[in-house]
Amino acid sequence: MTAFRTPTDIGNRALQHLGAKQIDPVLGFTEQSRNAKEVSSCYDKLREAELQRRNWTFAIRRQVLRALDVNTMLLTPSLWQPGTTYFVGSIVADQVGGLWISKIPNNLGFDPLLTTVWRPYFGPLSVSLYDATTTYSDGELVYTAPGDGTYRVYQSTQSANADNPATGTPYSATTVYFKNQVVTLASVPYMSLIDLNMGNTPSAAPLAWNPATTYALGNQVAGSDGVIYTSVAGGNIGNDPTLTAPISWTNTGVLSPWTSVFVGGVGSAKWLQIGGKEFPSGVALSTLNIVYPLGSGPVSQNSTRNAFLLPAGYLRKAPQNPKSGIGRVGGPTNIGYDDWLIEGEFIITGDTGPIALRFVANITDVSRMHTLFCESVAVRIGYAICDTITQDKGQLQLMAKIYNEWKQEAATFDGIEDGWADSPQDDLITVRL
Repeated sequence: MTAFRTPTDIGNRALQHLGAKQIDPVLGFTEQSRNAKEVSSCYDKLREAELQRRNWTFAIRRQVLRALDVNTMLLTPSLWQPGTTYFVGSIVADQVGGLWISKIPNNLGFDPLLTTVWRPYFGPLSVSLYDATTTYSDGELVYTAPGDGTYRVYQSTQSANADNPATGTPYSATTVYFKNQVVTLASVPYMSLIDLNMGNTPSAAPLAWNPATTYALGNQVAGSDGVIYTSVAGGNIGNDPTLTAPISWTNTGVLSPWTSVFVGGVGSAKWLQIGGKEFPSGVALSTLNIVYPLGSGPVSQNSTRNAFLLPAGYLRKAPQNPKSGIGRVGGPTNIGYDDWLIEGEFIITGDTGPIALRFVANITDVSRMHTLFCESVAVRIGYAICDTITQDKGQLQLMAKIYNEWKQEAATFDGIEDGWADSPQDDLITVRL
């Protein structure tokens, strides 16, 4: 965990280095002051530049990518709106272009930049047509199209996933289910509301509280907070249990394990539906209209190289095989050369895929950043605005020295991945094997 929580925290650390007046933490960069203006003008630029310069471990992600083909579609998230209700798996864009995926159902009014009910989305931006002969990895996206002008988009939640996303998963009392997984029992779909959900028969779970229903003494309901409540009297109508306990309801302190009231498809528990006709606020698809880079094209063309669309939030390629070590008998690890060329938004390669890309992501959430990274950004900001704020050349040189010290400190404590990575196996050895 980091002591830095917001961009203002980093900006104030920069001003502290300069001995300058700090920004009001409530007003943040909206404060009408020269210091706030100078810090805010360079904060995002230097944060992103620092991420691109080095392999900061907190920002490294892995994602499996598929080659573009004639049926590949483009993921098209909409801008987050405070008056829109989002569902588990809904993907939105924030005010600065970052993408976020909802972690909760009925997600209304929670700004992705200010709350924790969203997580950053660094997954694929291309969506492949589902192929029953293909096994998918965790995080991959597919879509199905019945041919009537509609579609559904699914995200794989497991590796080695060979399930059809549209095929429902029957409930089993001996299976451990996790939050947001969907099962069917007696043809009724249920979504798990908790992790480690085992042995709780979905049909036995209390229904969600309904303001139009009259409840008798002892009736149980699931509140909007996910907790089970018991009615303390008969004729109980219109009393929201989350607001009227303990007068009208008793809070049992037990989470409701299942709900039959949710928005989403009834499909395999190994897939999460994130878009389609049941998701009016979910992700949309658009045609991927591209002019393929020279010498490359759809994967179905065997005579050309292939194009892979880079994932959301991509900043730079990280080492693909860091510290792989040696074989069990002391020999080489057989890491082959790759021919990957990054051109614009694409990887161009002779590989047919899928490829597992290890990359540095554009992290904007300060609470997810390494403390030493925050310090490095603060010092870079201090260096950038030093002359304007202090007009002190000695202070400028001091900031440069402090920055180098923080950089070395971060590498020492595994904040930066500066270690060696296995090089590909020599061609001479390969051809002799």
